[in-house]
Amino acid sequence: MILMHPKGLIKRDDIIYLSIFIVVFLIALRNYMISPPYTLGDTTILPSTNPGLYTPSATIQYYLSLLIGENNLIKTLNFLAFIIAPISIYFTLGRKGDFFKRLILPLIFTLNPISISIFYDGNGEGILLVYSLQPLVYYLTYKMLYEVKNRLKYLIYLSIVEVVGQIFFFQMFLFSLFFQLPFILLSIKERKYLFLVYPILADLLGFLSELSWEVYLYIGVVPSVLVSPSNTLVRLGLAYYSTIVSALLFAIVITTAFIYRNKYALATLTSVGILLVIYAILQNFRFDIPVISALLAAITTFQTKVYLLSFGLLDLSLFYLKRTREFIIPLLSLLLIVLLVNTGGLQATTYSIFSFKPQPMPSWYYELYDYLSQNNPNNVYSLATQYQYLQYLPGFSGFIYDTSFIHNLTNPFYGMKYLISTSQMNYTGLRLVKTFGPVLVYYNENFTGLVHYLNGSPVSNYSISDMEIRIYDGNPPFVVSLPYSEYWTSAENYNGFLELTTNISQNSLTSLVHELFFVSLFFLILPFILLILEKTPMKTLIVGR
Repeated sequence: MILMHPKGLIKRDDIIYLSIFIVVFLIALRNYMISPPYTLGDTTILPSTNPGLYTPSATIQYYLSLLIGENNLIKTLNFLAFIIAPISIYFTLGRKGDFFKRLILPLIFTLNPISISIFYDGNGEGILLVYSLQPLVYYLTYKMLYEVKNRLKYLIYLSIVEVVGQIFFFQMFLFSLFFQLPFILLSIKERKYLFLVYPILADLLGFLSELSWEVYLYIGVVPSVLVSPSNTLVRLGLAYYSTIVSALLFAIVITTAFIYRNKYALATLTSVGILLVIYAILQNFRFDIPVISALLAAITTFQTKVYLLSFGLLDLSLFYLKRTREFIIPLLSLLLIVLLVNTGGLQATTYSIFSFKPQPMPSWYYELYDYLSQNNPNNVYSLATQYQYLQYLPGFSGFIYDTSFIHNLTNPFYGMKYLISTSQMNYTGLRLVKTFGPVLVYYNENFTGLVHYLNGSPVSNYSISDMEIRIYDGNPPFVVSLPYSEYWTSAENYNGFLELTTNISQNSLTSLVHELFFVSLFFLILPFILLILEKTPMKTLIVGR
């Protein structure tokens, strides 16, 4: 393993390299950083809303957005992701690397078409930020394995990296597992079985710091969107690109495994192999194991994440090449991936970031948002599927892909209040009330609320929140025009909607999430408390120096 000396934290050559990284990304992101509120993929700059007691990370991001503005927060997170990634690689690599390793590897790790495509897709700043932290996870896990006397101290540092990552993306602990796996495998080979406790404990602390949100996602959300085997390849457009990338990754693996024979490189490549094998199996078989299936789906459902992690691990495996000629084949393979023209499989090429300029958010969107907010909407549906950011409108219930849905006005019982479209609608009961740019807003004159009796007659006196539905008048059963969920008490499935058999129904999952909020908060601050109690000088533990 390449070791680093604690003599001085920063030297002149460090400043030169770090300045290069900063300048590269200042140039690349110059248009992005000075742009007004923008639309990018499913990124939408919205008025900040208090998330309540769902998750500490949402609360932290809410107050950060209040402090600097949501637009600036998203831009800052994206910029930090591109800056932290090469710097964390650089300091993890240390001063023993030559020019190619210290300059090229950090840039390749960061500037690859997978990460750039995630950036172009929008709403990926959390993924990129977590990816940028993985070299630190890799390094700290190594230090825990081989510096036994300081193992607890490095565990504290690794736990802090984990909980910070979890604040910005809920899969930090899953990403980290594959960057810890090389040293987990080495610990098993070297019969250091006690070591296994430490990386698992760090990941567990990260998971527990977002326990409320993790429980909500892996029990309530992810299982409902699990995909059947292989059906995302075409939808995500990675079929062609994946073949090319896979061939190049395979070339790197073969070259490294059979020529260099370095145990750290082989362990790192084995982690890549395990990730790709899991991915390949899940593309062909469906496993319905509670929570476990959700965890596996979370990391493998979207191929971009699989290839991003693979790319990062392969880049780290090149740390261990000792001679320049050993560097040629894998480096050329990585460069080919970086320089490939857009095959249609990804949203962007690596070098397209240097000419990137986001599309400004249309003014009509904010006018539409204000209009719906002031009119207290309940159920808003949209036919304007080309504007994905409409999904963040107040009262939004979903995009309509099948127009037959409109004939029945969202059966059952006219539960649609507003319909948004980019074309004229001539259905009985729909009245055009406002136009915002290309978007037409229709009001459903047959709307009689969200609660009805089974015969379709409305119930007027009720209250609905994310935790409780309370119906004050009448006797059950009632039909509530909300999607059916098993977590609502005293509820049955009525054509995909809720049928209540009592006047009061509570969402057990939401209640559980609220109860777990303070548990999450405790584990979020726990590593920082341990750091304060730890007496070892930070200089002796600083990563990479």
